[in-house]
Amino acid sequence: MTEELGKIEKPEAGDIIGQRKLYVVPLVYSLPGAPDGYGQRLEAYWKAVDQHLSSLEAKAGIVKKVFHEGISYGGDPGIDQLKQTNFPAFPLINTRLQGGASLEALDDDELFMEVLDWGRMAQVGFNSQKVADTVQEAYNVATEARMSHITTSLDTKLGPGEAGLVIISSLRGVVTPKDVEIFNIMPPELDQLNRWIEEQVRMRQAEIERAQAGQAAPSAGAGTEPQQSDDGPGLWTPGSA
Repeated sequence: MTEELGKIEKPEAGDIIGQRKLYVVPLVYSLPGAPDGYGQRLEAYWKAVDQHLSSLEAKAGIVKKVFHEGISYGGDPGIDQLKQTNFPAFPLINTRLQGGASLEALDDDELFMEVLDWGRMAQVGFNSQKVADTVQEAYNVATEARMSHITTSLDTKLGPGEAGLVIISSLRGVVTPKDVEIFNIMPPELDQLNRWIEEQVRMRQAEIERAQAGQAAPSAGAGTEPQQSDDGPGLWTPGSA
């Protein structure tokens, strides 16, 4: 019997020594083009995660296996992949690796890329409902296959009594055996970062609305068209360049 990750109540750390356990950390990437201040807040988030994780390890068990979304190789190839994918998180992961933990493959390259491609297509929008339904169905199938692969990776690579660290954006659709206890690590710095992002988005949206209002105002010369600028402010959102 399996239970969905993230829906299990946090157990008492002292009660699970000898059981398998996963320390789950929300994945937050560095973002090219993000406003000034994002990098500092991101660094603060990963430092807070490191501190909370160390405290939890002291009570419930040292990390022996490390899993990271998008990483499809173990060992040195996986470390190289991780440095390119999420370097801000590398210091806390490397500390565990130096302490004897191993980096394990979590994702499958082909499935991961397939989900990304179908997701990008779905965001474009379609005139044909048939095409939209086809893309959505393909996305759902690929996502289900990927979640099944991640579930198997966690189950087969986390040994008896071991503690694993998994850094992932969402656990939706991932299941794990009942004997694996889940600890969610979400320090206050995560909420602070999310609130800061929301404020940045609101500020940029307000800039766009003011610019659009200025362009819509009557021009000084009768019969002249308001000039459009290709350098107008763009709305920054997480993930945009």
